[in-house]
Amino acid sequence: MALFGLTGCGEGSYDTIELMPSPEIYTNAALDPFPHVNSENFNDQTKLFYVTDRMPADGSSKATRYNNARGHLLRAGTVDIAMSPPVGNWGHIRRITQSADRDRKYMLEISGTNEIGILPVSATAFQEDPPSKQSMDAAGRAFAQQINRQLASTPNKDIFIYIHGYNVDFEYPVLVSKELQHFLGYQGAFISYNWPATPNRFAYFKDLETAKTTRRNLRELLQFLSDNTDARQINLIGYSMGSRLAFDVTYQIALLKKGNSARTPRLGQVVLMGSDMDRAYFGQALADGLLDAVKHFTVYMSGTDSALNISRILFSRERLGQLWEDGTLLPDLERKLAQLDKLSLIDVTDAEGADAGNGHWYFRSSPWASSDVFVSLLSGLPPRARGLVRPEGQAVWQFPADYTQKLTHALAQE
Repeated sequence: MALFGLTGCGEGSYDTIELMPSPEIYTNAALDPFPHVNSENFNDQTKLFYVTDRMPADGSSKATRYNNARGHLLRAGTVDIAMSPPVGNWGHIRRITQSADRDRKYMLEISGTNEIGILPVSATAFQEDPPSKQSMDAAGRAFAQQINRQLASTPNKDIFIYIHGYNVDFEYPVLVSKELQHFLGYQGAFISYNWPATPNRFAYFKDLETAKTTRRNLRELLQFLSDNTDARQINLIGYSMGSRLAFDVTYQIALLKKGNSARTPRLGQVVLMGSDMDRAYFGQALADGLLDAVKHFTVYMSGTDSALNISRILFSRERLGQLWEDGTLLPDLERKLAQLDKLSLIDVTDAEGADAGNGHWYFRSSPWASSDVFVSLLSGLPPRARGLVRPEGQAVWQFPADYTQKLTHALAQE
């Protein structure tokens, strides 16, 4: 029964998804969703990239692009997304984005993928028939060039990478990535990091092992982007089991920096949502200098995430993405956490729409939570400047009842 309940920690296997509700910052006109995009440059600025270590589909399964087996090699490409019903013009796209009550459901689906090739950071030393160095180098150059063209088309020079949870195929997290890219206003360059999760409700532990095996690939991708692109910094957005992957790679980079490594990736913000991992492990990483690897580290937490409740029962350990109960932390420890300028712990329990479904998808279901995620990633503003509140001496930020007004006022001051 616990394993069945853990299906809530995944995302699902779907070829289409309904466009998520628009963030509050756009529906109340507190922020222009597309300050640098118009009908003339829209096609140039909306390219979505993917990197995957899934095995390419070969006709032996239902998959049409990449299947659910470990491919080990890092393949990069771009993906085309279609909306249904079709949107006629740029003005219509803006109206959909700024509407709290849409006239209909708008569905997203993949219309095509364009693989650039296998990146030169792929682990090939123990492969019987590895790809040639020349082909991988050429793919690496082409990928970096396309990223740089994307960065050159926008004032924002950041790369954003979304890392999905378990129980998904290739298509679903790509579509979620498109949503995030869209509501980030097509600023910077966006990559969907698509590790080989399994679209099966009972694949939790299998996917947990697979996530561990792909840590090197993600770390090497981050180093490649730092060495070969014009990105100012690279921001990681980890969801559910994908938050473990984002966290582990950040932890590894922190240890490399601690060991005075000459080369480490330019990490900016790391954002974890629905984090299904042990709190004590997080505490150990903080003691090892986790925050030295990033510009800022944000952990979203919820008191209504039933998927993490099941995980807590299964592991008999409190999960990082669960809201801490009163008295869990000693007052002195809580004060120390509150003093860490690079760490933000944010409770979404009272955010409008955060408890929809099983409460695990709040970054898509809650217009308040999504607003905070996007404002944080785009502006780097601290929680108080984003309208959040925190009682004196406590470590966790909260959404106040008048969050909309506070956020609107805060953005007007910028």
